[in-house]
Amino acid sequence: MSEIKIPGLSIPGISEQSVQQTQKEGTAQGSFADAIKQALNDATKIQDEAEKAVEGFAKGEIKDIHTVVMAMQKADLSLQTMLQVRSRLLTAYDDIMKIQV
Repeated sequence: MSEIKIPGLSIPGISEQSVQQTQKEGTAQGSFADAIKQALNDATKIQDEAEKAVEGFAKGEIKDIHTVVMAMQKADLSLQTMLQVRSRLLTAYDDIMKIQV
């Protein structure tokens, strides 16, 4: 099976490394939980980078406002993605709990 790669396409909060690591681990060892943890760690890292960019701009270390705005947008997008994932997981959990046995 060949991989499909789209240049310039990236999903905030999910790095290529975490996807490859998840593919190597398979489904037997809780790779879904590991993928979620990795996505949360990546989102946190992106948030930290945005905070550093804002601090750097406030201190005068970063002269280009575009860099700061892009970092903030990337952080916002990763946060929104993680909120959507959380929402979908909670909805799925509620649906499973409503199933009568």
